Amino acid sequence: MKRFFAMVLAMVMMGTTAYAAEEREMATAKYVAQKIVVDDYYAKMEGYNINGYNYMRLRDVAEVMTEKSRDDCFKFDIIYNADKDVIYLETGREYSGTEDEKETVVNIADKEAILSDAQVFVNGEMPDEGMEGYIIDGYTYYKLRDIGNAIGFHVSWLESQQKVRILTAPMAARKPVIYLYPEETTDISVELEYDGELTVTYPSYNDGWKVTAQPDGTLTNHADGREYSYLFWEGEGYGEMDFSEGFVVKGEDIVAFLQEKLSAMGMTPREYNEFIVYWLPYMQDNAYNLISFQWENYDTSAKLNITPEPDNMLRVFMAFKALEEPVDIPEQELPTLQREGFTVVEWGGTEVR
Repeated sequence: MKRFFAMVLAMVMMGTTAYAAEEREMATAKYVAQKIVVDDYYAKMEGYNINGYNYMRLRDVAEVMTEKSRDDCFKFDIIYNADKDVIYLETGREYSGTEDEKETVVNIADKEAILSDAQVFVNGEMPDEGMEGYIIDGYTYYKLRDIGNAIGFHVSWLESQQKVRILTAPMAARKPVIYLYPEETTDISVELEYDGELTVTYPSYNDGWKVTAQPDGTLTNHADGREYSYLFWEGEGYGEMDFSEGFVVKGEDIVAFLQEKLSAMGMTPREYNEFIVYWLPYMQDNAYNLISFQWENYDTSAKLNITPEPDNMLRVFMAFKALEEPVDIPEQELPTLQREGFTVVEWGGTEVR
């Protein structure tokens, strides 16, 4: 593959391709060495920044996914058809490049990038959004996000850590339920901006929930006139779970732990008992549970817009991992809800595998 791209670049420079070099889009490429997190594994990838976007070699991405992806369906091999100038990506296969290709180092100097005419197919089909590539030093580079869209993994930028995050499996937001407690009978509108796909809602979300809420939390849904205890939703998205602080709890101790912590955060017995009844079957049989409650990152990935605006709101989203052995982790400080005025409480969670 390397030899082919070298030949293509040489032909371009000699003016023997279908389009003269000066007639094709050209850009300046600046070297980048990017830290990558693939699920829970760290890697490094070299590439170039072109017009504000990071471009990586397909073979480098294929190699990283082969080594780091926890799911074989996100691994892919590369096949090149020189006669058709087409690159075929075959998923579910490990990258088969030679050791010589894998050892090639990207040049750190600024480079001239030439827009590629090569077409890319994934499992015999062209990606819906297409893939824009540039030829640099005989290799074709593509936007990492475009590669992710084509293969099916999610690419995001972690600003605080200056890292690219690749996730190969969506995080399931399980049973977030929303309680509304106005001081008097109030018509309330609730809209959810979720960075993912809603898989189930009750009552039906449509373009938002519109309800009449009583001070005791009883809701009357305007769409069907029926009475509900809370608003319920689940979804699949790619929110970043933070385990830098938290708790390690034995499975046998999980009830006492949740009763203590959820009560201390200001949840009522009704609220935290419903939380425990839902999550207990997932946690009680684990030797240990690594637990971290998510705050700002959850607010970002699942933003709530409520009208009228509540006076106080507590959104408890618990992320946990099952552990065979305990680990050391700084203990997390937890907020306490002041239940004054119009109060909103939400709880939900996800199991990170």
